[in-house]
This record gives sequence, C-alpha cells and structure tokens, in this order.
Amino acid sequence: MTTATAQRTDRPAEVEEYRNELQATYRYLRLGIILLTLTLGFSVGMQIAADGGSVLPSVSAYYYTPARAVFVASLVAVGTCMVIHRGRSDTEDVLLNLAGYLAFFVAFVPTARVEATEGEAAAAIPPDFVAAVTNNTWAIFVVGLGAFAVELLVVPQRERNMDSRSSRVAFAVTVLAYLGLLAFFLLARQTFLEWGHGVAAIGLFICIVCVVGINGVALVRARRAAGATGAAPWLNRYTYGFLGMVLSAALVIGVVRPLLEQWIFVLEAALILQFLGFWITQTVERWTVPEPPQDHLVPG
Repeated sequence: MTTATAQRTDRPAEVEEYRNELQATYRYLRLGIILLTLTLGFSVGMQIAADGGSVLPSVSAYYYTPARAVFVASLVAVGTCMVIHRGRSDTEDVLLNLAGYLAFFVAFVPTARVEATEGEAAAAIPPDFVAAVTNNTWAIFVVGLGAFAVELLVVPQRERNMDSRSSRVAFAVTVLAYLGLLAFFLLARQTFLEWGHGVAAIGLFICIVCVVGINGVALVRARRAAGATGAAPWLNRYTYGFLGMVLSAALVIGVVRPLLEQWIFVLEAALILQFLGFWITQTVERWTVPEPPQDHLVPG
C-alpha cells in the first residue's frame, strides 16, 4: 500500500471534508453567474421603471445611467467566473475563457453614446471617458497576456488535449482574438473606442451560443454511447437551447430590427435569458458533481 493510499484510508473524515469543499466551491461558482446576471437584470429593470418604461437602444447603453456600477461589476464578475469555471471539454473551456475575457472589454469599453451633447459627435464615447477606457484596456491586455502565460506554463492540471482538432481550432481562435483586439487597439485607437465594445459583445454572444451547442453535441454522443440511435439523441434540452438562441437571433435581426429602435436590447435580453436558462438547467444537472479524482483527495 502506497503512502497516499494509506493516508486516504486513515483519514476518511479529511477526505470527505475536502470533497465537500470542492463541491461547495463548484456550486457557488455556478450560482454566482446566475445571481450576478439577475443582479444586472434587476438593476436595468429598475432604471427602466425610473425612466417611466422607456427602454434604451441596448443593455449596454445603461452604462450611461445610474445602473453603470452594477453593469460593470456584474460583467467583470461573470467574466471572472467563466474563466475560472472548467468546461467539460477543452473546446468548451476555451470558449468559456474567451467569453469571460471579452466580458471585460464589454464592461470597460462602453458602447458609443448615440445622444450627442453640445460639442460632441454623435455615436461616440464622451471625451471625458477616453482616458479611463484607455487605462482599463491596457490593464486588460497586459494582465490577459500574463494569465495566458500562466495557463500554458504553470497550470498543468488543465491537461489540454491538443491532439483534438476542435481543441486546436478553439485555442487558435482565442490567440487570434487576443492579437486581433490588440492590433485593433494599437492601430485604430479611435475606431476601437467607437466600435470595440460592439466587437467584444458580438464575440461574447457567439461564444456563449457555441457553449450551448457544444453541450448539445456532447449529450448526443453520450446518448449514442448508451445505445440510442437515429434522430432521438439530437432531441435534447441543449440542442433545443442552441437552436432557440440561433432562431431568436435570426428573428430579431430579420423581423424586429426594421420595426423597433430597441432591437439590440431585445436581442441581448433574449440571448442573456436563454443562456441563463441553460446555465440554471446545467447547474441543477451537475449539482452533485464534480467529485475530485481519488488520486488527488489527499496531497502527497
């Protein structure tokens, strides 16, 4: 019997406590994303009520309202939780990391303000915001590069399987996204200030839609491995969720956009609510997992 095995056998109470701590941390991490999203929704809802029911063109436009602090804090916290959360596959994990990273840009680089004040151009960030945005953006890029290095060199427990084609593609997309945003910021600063928020937001939403789709495909594979055949494996909650997000986006862009000035708000709200529904469903499904591998229950 090895020393590690003896320790596991002799200290069942510590092993169980360790397992419970990991499980509780996992639960709180998933619940955190749910509660933070609800906090943002409640804050925006209160501002809509305060404005007499008037809705701004997008959720991001509430950056310029009293809801700003909650908007920024919620996005930063949700982004952090997404980066910390380990996806079940390397591809899902990379997409969650990218979505979480982009959330920082969405939070710190405000959407252009359509309403111009005297001396300001329409559809631009107000001049007194530029210094803060530039400072925050540099911080994101510098620390993001450091985090990327840590991910590759110091955190071997991630154990990415780069032999997988999908993993390599997802990883390459992440690198290109970082380099693309950095080049955008360095070479077209004014354009970045005006459109950086939108680019990051679009990337964020694409990532979360793909996360839902990946979970649908994973469930299909699991059902086929269990013996299911034909189209039945595809009829699962996650493929429905993915199709719902894609169809709602197409419906809003194709039908609602010509009819409603606030079509972006409707699109963002629809995708956020659907992803929240996916995350709640998955949290319930995984409430009792993950459990730590037996070889890692007791250090040493």
